[in-house]
Amino acid sequence: MDRVSSRRRNDEATMTRIVQLLSHSIEAYDQLRLYTSMGIEAVDIGGYINPAQPHDRKRPALPEAPYFSELQAAVDSLGTQDNLRAAQEHVPDAYLDWLGDDGVIIQHHYLERMVGQWPRLRDWMRGAPRRRIIWRTVGQSVEHNERMMSSLRNDGLEIVRYSPKERNIPQYAGEDALIRFYKDPADYGGWTGEGEYVLGFGQDYVQRDPWTNYRFFKAATEGLPTRIIGPGSEDYGGPGEVPFDDLRKELRRARVFCYTGTQPASYTLGLVEAMMTGTPTVSIGPKWFDIFPYGPQMFEGHELVQHAYDDPSEARNVLQHFLDRDAEHDRRQSDFMRLQRTNAGLFDRNTIAAQWKAFLS
Repeated sequence: MDRVSSRRRNDEATMTRIVQLLSHSIEAYDQLRLYTSMGIEAVDIGGYINPAQPHDRKRPALPEAPYFSELQAAVDSLGTQDNLRAAQEHVPDAYLDWLGDDGVIIQHHYLERMVGQWPRLRDWMRGAPRRRIIWRTVGQSVEHNERMMSSLRNDGLEIVRYSPKERNIPQYAGEDALIRFYKDPADYGGWTGEGEYVLGFGQDYVQRDPWTNYRFFKAATEGLPTRIIGPGSEDYGGPGEVPFDDLRKELRRARVFCYTGTQPASYTLGLVEAMMTGTPTVSIGPKWFDIFPYGPQMFEGHELVQHAYDDPSEARNVLQHFLDRDAEHDRRQSDFMRLQRTNAGLFDRNTIAAQWKAFLS
C-alpha cells in the first residue's frame, strides 16, 4: 500500500519536501502533479491525503504522486468530525517531522488557519535555516487578507503571487516571486464544438452571483441555449459537480464559452483551460468588477480574447454568431485561442516548473 515512505531520498530529491494545505481542487492537482514531475516529494493535507484516491470526484487521481501511509494515519487518528479540517488548522507533528530540515509548507487560502497556528509553525521554521513557509495566492485575496499576512511576512512568511494585478489590492503585503498557474494542452484535446449552446461554469455559479458575474452571463445569453456545469448547476438543468475529465469534455463540445471570471480574482482557470482546448471564448469586460473599489484594476484575461465586452448586448450578438455555425469563423476563433496559449507565454508547464525550481532551490 505504501510505495514510497520507506524509499530513501536520493541526492536530487533532497532539495526539499513540500506540504501544501487546502488548495482549489484542480490547482491542488496541478501543483502536486508538477512537484512530483520535478522530483520533489510533496504531500497535500486536503483532497490528496492519498493521491490515488482523492476525496472528491472533481479531483483526478494522481497515482504517480508519493503516498505515505503514516501521514494519512496521523490525520485519521485525530478523531474529530472533520479530520481534514482539524489537520489544516493544526498540522500534525508527523508532517513537521516528515518535512525534515529543508521542508516547505505552502498555504493557499483559508488564511485564518495559518494565523491560528502561526507561533507553532514559526517556531518549527526557525528550527532549521532551510525551512520555509509560503503563502501561494490563488486569486481570492482582498484587503483584509493582505493586512493579515503583512505581519506574518515580517515574521518570516514568503509570498508567491499568481498575478501582477494583485499589486493593486490596498494594503498589499508584497511578494517574493510571481509564478502563474500552468496548464498542459496535451491534457485537454482539441475543440469539436458540436454542442449547440453557450457554456458557463463555476462552483455555485448562479447562487454566488454577483461574485461569479452570473448577471453578465444571464444578460448576454438571454434567449440563447445555454449549459451551466459545476456544483449547484443541477438546480438550473445542469449536471452538477462533474469529474475533471467531464469538464474537459464539456470544453471540447461547447460551441462557445462565455468567460465571466470571479470577483475579486483576475485570471481564473476556466479561461486558461479554454485556451488549452481552443474553445472559442467571449469575455466579460472589466467594468463589471465592481464589488470591491479596486475590482476593475484586478481583472485580466479579457485582453487575451478577440471578443470582450462591457455591454452584454454586444456579447450576445457575438454569441449568437457562434451559434449560427459559421464554420470558417469558428475555426479561426478556435485557432486564435490555441495560439494565445503560446503567444501569451504565461501558462507553459516547463516555464512554470523552472520558476518553482529556482524559487525553491
